[in-house]
Amino acid sequence: MSERSKRVPRNPPGKGSRRAARPSSSRSYDTILGLALLVAVAGGLAFGIVRDRYTLSLQSPVRIRLQWPLVIAPKTPSEQAAEAQADQFGHRLSAYQQYACNKFGSACRVALAIQRAENPRGACEIYHYNSDGTLDWGYFQINTVHLTRVGLNLRDLLDCRANIDFAYQLYQERGFQPWSTYNNGAYLKYLRNP
Repeated sequence: MSERSKRVPRNPPGKGSRRAARPSSSRSYDTILGLALLVAVAGGLAFGIVRDRYTLSLQSPVRIRLQWPLVIAPKTPSEQAAEAQADQFGHRLSAYQQYACNKFGSACRVALAIQRAENPRGACEIYHYNSDGTLDWGYFQINTVHLTRVGLNLRDLLDCRANIDFAYQLYQERGFQPWSTYNNGAYLKYLRNP
């Protein structure tokens, strides 16, 4: 007999062949991969749901003080918000623009056009020197002459939401007259169909 024929097969026929057990590191890799896939799918679904209901914008620059860099404002489907979005040539409204639309209501388009004329970048912590020696601060470029009001301070003007709230208060008191870009018509170039 040859030496080959004397060998006994590892899995004799009829006994069923067994697969070799996989090493435990391979099983843990599969488990981690499965969990990562599950987290990615769940995160994608959650992001899709949140994006449909809210406007998300990153604040720039990210500040050293502990401030969440993500701004969330509820989307309120309105004709004014849709028209304001059309003024931006199809770009979504930022969270602050959506917040301003929620505040200004039917005056949303004009308010956002004024904001873009005053502050094209839409920055919150921004200022501009005026020829009369005053400064304009924040999202809606609120003039420092208003700092004489009780309860209003510079820090409020640099906070976007507080700036929008105060801009709305000014609008309720005096319309859009406090903004030079309204008075000189510069805001009109930010309206698609004035």
